Amino acid sequence: MAGVAASLVATREAGAAPVAKPVAQRDAPAVNLDGWQITATEVSYGPGEASGRHRHPGFVCGYVLEGQYRFAVDGQPETVLAPGQMFFENPGDVHAVSGNASKTQPARILAIVFTKKGDPVTIPG
Repeated sequence: MAGVAASLVATREAGAAPVAKPVAQRDAPAVNLDGWQITATEVSYGPGEASGRHRHPGFVCGYVLEGQYRFAVDGQPETVLAPGQMFFENPGDVHAVSGNASKTQPARILAIVFTKKGDPVTIPG
């Protein structure tokens, strides 16, 4: 196995181009980002854990790193996302369902939240 890893490193060092593929794309909300900040947060859920209802005054791009992530904003059906899948929240959307779909395995997401400087990143309820 070490030989395979070494050959991959050697190939990259020899100038091979990385492979890039789009994961998701959607239109951005109509906002001017002057005076905004970006907060990237890794959220870890133990088996069966979930967050309470909340919202973000800005918008969110999220990416599932590990496990099975339960997701829904008000007005949309609940869905379960797998590693490599993304979710989005518009400014003010109520994140009604946010948690681990598994009772036995952990789940982790990366939430990238765009907010005006001075605004809280998350608001309960």
